[in-house]
Amino acid sequence: MKRLKFSKETCIGCQLCAQSCSAMHEGEYSLSKARIGIYSYYDKGKDLKYNESFCILCGICSKKCPQGAITLEEKNTVDFEKCIGCGTCRDACPKKVIRIQDGKSIICDTCDGAPSCVEICPHGALKYE
Repeated sequence: MKRLKFSKETCIGCQLCAQSCSAMHEGEYSLSKARIGIYSYYDKGKDLKYNESFCILCGICSKKCPQGAITLEEKNTVDFEKCIGCGTCRDACPKKVIRIQDGKSIICDTCDGAPSCVEICPHGALKYE
């Protein structure tokens, strides 16, 4: 199964990945609505550090969902008819990348196998392999 991979050695912290994600899924450029987040900061003013949050396709969310609304095959899929927005998946997620929006779970779906975050990254810091 392919997964998103991040290279901090080549990332410049531009956040185009998150902008692309929110535009693709939400129709607007909003970091808070992106399904991926890679933030850069300086540790005590010296070293450039990264806080990356994106789905690693571990499957814990699908195992914990009491409604069976999340399936994981080549990507995460949320069945919005079954999802009750209880947040169990969000609470169980080890990367804390699931959010509840409009009463439903929102999870990275890797753009159906062609992640826009990977395609737009100008330095190849994100890979899907």
